[in-house]
Amino acid sequence: MRYFVFLIFIVLSLQARELPKSAALVFASGNNKFVLPEVIKSFNLLHPESEILVEYGATGDLTNAIMEGVNYDIFLSADMENAQKIYLAKKSVVPAKQYAQGVLVLFVPADKALGQKKLNILKDKKIKNITIANAKTAPYGKAAVEVLKNIKLFDDVSDKIRYSTDISTAITNVVWYDDAGFLSKSGIRSLPSSYRTEGVNWIEIDQSLYTPIKQGFVVSKSGLENECAKKFIDFVLSKEGQDIYKAYGYK
Repeated sequence: MRYFVFLIFIVLSLQARELPKSAALVFASGNNKFVLPEVIKSFNLLHPESEILVEYGATGDLTNAIMEGVNYDIFLSADMENAQKIYLAKKSVVPAKQYAQGVLVLFVPADKALGQKKLNILKDKKIKNITIANAKTAPYGKAAVEVLKNIKLFDDVSDKIRYSTDISTAITNVVWYDDAGFLSKSGIRSLPSSYRTEGVNWIEIDQSLYTPIKQGFVVSKSGLENECAKKFIDFVLSKEGQDIYKAYGYK
């Protein structure tokens, strides 16, 4: 609840500014924190006059903020459900549409046996903590719990799990506190190069173990009337925008 109140305060403070007509306000799920700056950078090469202002947060928290009446132009959710919820509540003028599909990975303190042990490595005594994004507000956290339950490992490691507010906070824990953690594959690009070795630092999770993380967006009435917002979402869906998402590990 404290985090949600803080998020509302930050967003309202942002909206208190008089935004230029060439600006768009984008709400984006935490996993977008790694790829979206690159998307915006490429977008600004084509539209240098445009300014994209981004507020990141857990999908559930951002959804609640919008439902409470906080204004936005574009919402890039980490799932389809929350985006569609906003549309059904008439807080969006377009139904949810997919812009990416996320991929879940497991990150551990460097271990050459990771490729062989795979998810069972979580039972090792040297793994003290497993960070997972809050399953109630973050779709990647929900997917991680689903994986552990599907392989009958959740009960064995439940005492090691600590929940973070969103997927980007989970990355902070695995880097600074040597946690194991379930991350979005997009986050690998944000790690120091010495942390990126597949099969030693991380493995991709078998996608049959969790419901596909289809990520959807919605646009508000003000966003549909905002030329900058329309240009930006068109860029996200363009081949160039989609190629950037794919380069960061999305499908």
